[in-house]
Amino acid sequence: MSNSARGLGDWLASSKLAERLGALGFERFRRALAALSLSFFAILYTFLALQAPEGWGPALGGLAACYVLAFFAVSAEWFWGRWFATGIGWSGIMVAVFGMFQVGWVPALAIYGGLHALVVLPLAGRSMAARYDLQEGWRARYKMDDLGVARLRKTITRSAASLPSVILWALGPKEPGQGMLFAFVTLALAAAGLSGLVRLRTWGWMAVAAAGLVALGGGHLWAPSMAPLGVAPDLAGILLLAAAIPFAAPAFRFLAQRRA
Repeated sequence: MSNSARGLGDWLASSKLAERLGALGFERFRRALAALSLSFFAILYTFLALQAPEGWGPALGGLAACYVLAFFAVSAEWFWGRWFATGIGWSGIMVAVFGMFQVGWVPALAIYGGLHALVVLPLAGRSMAARYDLQEGWRARYKMDDLGVARLRKTITRSAASLPSVILWALGPKEPGQGMLFAFVTLALAAAGLSGLVRLRTWGWMAVAAAGLVALGGGHLWAPSMAPLGVAPDLAGILLLAAAIPFAAPAFRFLAQRRA
């Protein structure tokens, strides 16, 4: 990996940085900064979708929809907005880091990753969490304790991070026999799972787990013929399965106790 990519990853992974941001304040400014970066990508992908080469319009339009949703979720301070936007931001950062790992330092990739970091970093820290996931209203309505909130945060963030890869795989151009059914099923399950998760439905994490299994199965079978998109199903599947883990373990323990 290039020094620039490695440095970016180490810098973003620093827990001390998140702690400092949590004590920094300026929550409204930081929210506006994250929303500005999200709106930039929403507008960019919308224009690209309108002028896209044949077959790429739906995929770029789907990406635009992701950023539009993240923009409104952050701006409206929905309790899950910070998690969803952070997942989208991490997806862009991973693209930039992996891209520089493969081809070395590329200014365009550095800018792409930096703009996504302007989503992740401003939304980090406990002071920003207080404006979103620590709101008492939704926690009291759904009777969520701190452990439940932490599980939901991990699941939604990881699911959102997988969404751009799933969209590119499902809606991007493919030749006949390249696993179109697998791709559409994965996208449908992932979208339904996220919808269920933000409404705190048990089937939400199950749909996310099923999407991960379908992505890994379909990606393994069809990735060799998918050229540059071949990595998308595998990466998305890993992220989706990782997203389901926080709820899967308690569910299995509950079932084991009932059988005992």
